[in-house]
Amino acid sequence: MDVVHSTGLREAKKAATRSALARAVLRLSTRAGIDHVTIDAVAAEANVSVRTFHNYFSGKEDALLHFVSSLFDTIVERIEARPSDESFFCSVRTALISAATSPEVGEPSEIVALLRLLDTDPGLTARSRDMELGDTVEARLAELCAQRGQPAHTLYPRLVLHNAITTIRVTLEFWVTHHDDTPGTTVELATMLESAFDQLASGMSQPIPPMNIPPMNDLADPSPEEL
Repeated sequence: MDVVHSTGLREAKKAATRSALARAVLRLSTRAGIDHVTIDAVAAEANVSVRTFHNYFSGKEDALLHFVSSLFDTIVERIEARPSDESFFCSVRTALISAATSPEVGEPSEIVALLRLLDTDPGLTARSRDMELGDTVEARLAELCAQRGQPAHTLYPRLVLHNAITTIRVTLEFWVTHHDDTPGTTVELATMLESAFDQLASGMSQPIPPMNIPPMNDLADPSPEEL
């Protein structure tokens, strides 16, 4: 029993170190751009040796892709943990909002920076495609739909997932551009995300009245087009 417990602690420590290194790469990339990030700087940021970094990753790109993979796993696990009698849209909505506002997942600015890197860095883009993360996520969610007695291999779950991800991304980018780092901003972000999903659920033909989101910088009274 002690051996099992000791092994579990070691694995948990390794997972924590791997996550800390990946987050360090992402933080530094957010500040200066990935091209200017060095392994020495990452090691210092995570308070470990360069050798320790190389025990976990072959380079900074590997660390970022680990973060991406972990992020996808977290999102899918949160969707899978939702009640089986809940609609697929509500499960995806709740899970994504929960992940986007969780400090354990990452700061909004970090997530936005990561998504932009995946779009603009050719090496990261190619390697992320090779990992087939999107296909893996879709397969797991198709299995979830089947378990719930819902059609799995139809257009609907894919529309829900990809529209939900786009909604999260656009809202986070909007948030990062306008928020002012004042206390309580996590609550305000959750409110903005809920409002964005309300708009998605109602359709895009007409704007809906925004929820009561506290003023942020120049955004005291956001226009419907911005939401």
